[in-house]
Amino acid sequence: MTDSLDAAIAAALDWEPHAEDALKAAGLPGAMRVFDLYYGRAKARLVTRANGRDLVDGWSAVLHLAASIAPEQFLAQLPRRVGTTEIVILGDIDDPRATKILREQAKHPDFLHRCNAVRALATHTDPKARKAIEGALRDPHLVVRSYAIRAVADADPGRGITLYEAQLQEPGLTPLLRQEAQWALSYLRDGRQIPKNPW
Repeated sequence: MTDSLDAAIAAALDWEPHAEDALKAAGLPGAMRVFDLYYGRAKARLVTRANGRDLVDGWSAVLHLAASIAPEQFLAQLPRRVGTTEIVILGDIDDPRATKILREQAKHPDFLHRCNAVRALATHTDPKARKAIEGALRDPHLVVRSYAIRAVADADPGRGITLYEAQLQEPGLTPLLRQEAQWALSYLRDGRQIPKNPW
């Protein structure tokens, strides 16, 4: 059983076609094996062609898939220090425990943690998620504030227009943030939903 699970995980790490289907079919045992391997609670010699960044991205994708199969188990065994991969995954788990972790990460000293946490919180329905996003509108880093504005604009387009217009007056606004704000405003002023990605 373990050998077949490991073979499915290795195939997914190599981005082989239909490898995700095999992991989904494995269900809870497959997800638990991914968690055990990813967090170092089990050892295996997975033979993969992927290396470097491709392997790192492969593990992120496999962990995300496992968490979608078994969100309860994923939440139950998260380490105390979560990384970017876990923060992104938690955005897809609309659960008060996930919201709590993301709210903590929205106050992290590293602005990238805060950016990812705010982006993930935007998908949560818990009122505490909205409160954390409101707090991020006052973040000292413009990129974090930009993610918070986007989250507010998706829920309240009229307020989004006001916030984006104010952002365009910010001193030190980078050309990319300016371009993104103008792009978002073009949709909001036309009464259209902002696309998920700018380009």
